[in-house]
Amino acid sequence: MANNVQNTITIEHDGQEHIKSFIEKIRDIKRNNDSIHLLYENSEETREWWETNIGAKWAYIEDFTYNDTTAEITIVSAWSQVTPFVEFINEQTNNESTINFTYVDEMPNFLGRITYEKGDIVDEYDEPDMWSLIEEESNLRIKNEDKTFSTESDKTDWMWDWMWDFVYETLENGSHV
Repeated sequence: MANNVQNTITIEHDGQEHIKSFIEKIRDIKRNNDSIHLLYENSEETREWWETNIGAKWAYIEDFTYNDTTAEITIVSAWSQVTPFVEFINEQTNNESTINFTYVDEMPNFLGRITYEKGDIVDEYDEPDMWSLIEEESNLRIKNEDKTFSTESDKTDWMWDWMWDFVYETLENGSHV
């Protein structure tokens, strides 16, 4: 079974009709439970095409919200983030929007974020080895809190108590260590 990656894409725009039309196509994909590859003119149902153009061997829209100027799309993908799909969105909006993209692996092996403003990347953070940061943070917390554990299971339970907050703080702020 593949590791799922949670991808969140927020598109903010000034109400341009071509952007609204493209976002409505995405909404229709979600409503009809269709595949996101249908947004492309010359898509293929091959793993190579998906990995090249979407960024993962499969992906689907899990959630979608939209108002007049902001769309938020949550995509679940296999093994990797959907960066090429976000680049496609940037192209389809003629580089006239702000796109905030975050991704987190469910294990969590990796995470990152990219922000586009009017086509340009203005913020980017990628952590390809989240477990190294978690281990470093764990060692710091053990030392600072003078922690001892009876079993490895106790240590694991303790880590899971704070780990996801740490993961999302890292996503928002970059590396803590």
